[in-house]
Amino acid sequence: MDVIEYSLGTQRKAEVYINRLFAYFLDQEQPHRMNSEFLRVFLNGLPDTCGFEEDIHDLSDVVVDDQVRLTEQADGETVSSGFVDLAIQVPNEWFLLVELKFSAEDTQTEFYRQDVTHIDGVPKDDYESGAYYLYLHQGDRPDANDPEFSNWTWTAFVETVLTDFIVDNAPRYPQRTVVQLHEFADDIRSITGMSDPTDNVDEKIELYLDHYEAIADVTATFENQWETFSHNWPSRLSDRLVTADHGSIRSESDYHVLFECPNDAVGDWWFRSTSSDWGMIFKHGWWRHTDDLSDVLHERPDNRNDARIGFHHRLENDREQALRDNTLTLYFRNMGANDQSFIDAVSDHFDAQTDAIEATLPDTASLTGNKRNMISAEYDIAPDKYDDFLAAYIAALEEGFTDLVVDNPKLIALLDDIYTDAVAEVYDTQITMSPQQN
Repeated sequence: MDVIEYSLGTQRKAEVYINRLFAYFLDQEQPHRMNSEFLRVFLNGLPDTCGFEEDIHDLSDVVVDDQVRLTEQADGETVSSGFVDLAIQVPNEWFLLVELKFSAEDTQTEFYRQDVTHIDGVPKDDYESGAYYLYLHQGDRPDANDPEFSNWTWTAFVETVLTDFIVDNAPRYPQRTVVQLHEFADDIRSITGMSDPTDNVDEKIELYLDHYEAIADVTATFENQWETFSHNWPSRLSDRLVTADHGSIRSESDYHVLFECPNDAVGDWWFRSTSSDWGMIFKHGWWRHTDDLSDVLHERPDNRNDARIGFHHRLENDREQALRDNTLTLYFRNMGANDQSFIDAVSDHFDAQTDAIEATLPDTASLTGNKRNMISAEYDIAPDKYDDFLAAYIAALEEGFTDLVVDNPKLIALLDDIYTDAVAEVYDTQITMSPQQN
C-alpha cells in the first residue's frame, strides 16, 4: 500500500492494490515462487461463457501486465484510448482482457472489444488463435455493457478458485506469499461485502498440515501414475480396441499409434500423446502440410504451416472433472493453430451441415455452437467395474471412439467432406481421403 498515492481515498486505494496484487500473482516472473501455478488455476477456472480453449500445458510464453493501454487507431493515428486492468497474452497467439470492477459502473467494455484496434501498440489482428474478454465484478452490480464480455463475480472467483488454491497449496509456498494470498482474499471479501470463511480455511489448512506426509505420499504416487498414463493411453486404448475386435494396430511408437478400423469408410486413425494435456485422436488425412497438401502429417512440421481437425480429450484441463465427477469428455475440434481463414472455412462448412451431423450423433454427444470445440460427448468413468480408475478411463475412451468413429461412418464422411471442402476453398487445392495410409 505504501506505493499507492493516498489521495486516492481508502476504497480506491484498496481497489488499486487488489489490481496490482492480482497481476503480481498471475505473473510467473514475479518472486512469489508459485511459478505459473496460480495462473494455470485461474485460466482453468474461467467461466464456461468465456470460451477459453487455449492449450495451457506450457505457460512459459504467457505475459501478464496490468493497466495496459488499448487504442483505436486509424491511418496510423490514435483516435481514442483507454487502460484495461489486466492483459494476459501469448504474443501473436491469444489474449485475455480482464476488467476488474468493484463500485464503479462499466463504461469501457464496449470500447475495449468493438473499437480497440491495438493492444499496447500491437494490432489485434496479429493474434491468430483467440480473443477472450472477462468482466470481474460484484454480484449486485450490472453485467458488462458489451455482451461478448464474460461476466464473473468476485464471490465466484474467491469460492471456486482462490480459496481452494490457498487450502491446497499454502504449505508449499513461502510464508510471505501465503500471507499475501490470505490478504488478497480478505481484501476482496471486505470490499465486496462477502462473508468471511476464514475459520473454515484455517481448519482445512491445519488438517492439511496434520496429515501432510500421508497426503504428499499418495499425491506423489497418483501424479506419477497419471504422468505415465498421459503418455501410454494410446497403446492402452488400441489394445482394448483390438480385444473388442474393433480393428488392428498398424504401427506403434513412443507417442503415436496408427490404428486401422475394419470399415474402409472410417479408415486409419492416429492416437497421439506428445502433450501431457491434449490427447489427440484424428483420422489419417485430417492433418496436412499447407505448403504441400498431399503431405499427410501426424505431428507438427518445423514451420508450423499445417491444417488439421480431429477429436481430443484433455488429460490435464479436464482431470478434475474426470476424478470428481467420473466423467470423460471427448471433443471434435477445429484446431486453434490453423490459419484463421481455414478455421473460418471449417466453421462455415460445419454450420452448413449441422442438421446432417446432428442426425449422426449418439445420445452422449451434442453440438456446442462453438467455433473450436464443435462437438462434445460425455462418457461415464466407472472405476467400480474395472481394476482401477485409469482402466475405467480407457474403457470410457473406447466407448467414445466406438460411438463417434468405429460405428459412425456417416459422421466421419461428413467431417471428411468439411475438411476437403475447406482445403479447396482456402488453399485452392483438391484433395481426396484415402481409406488407409499407403
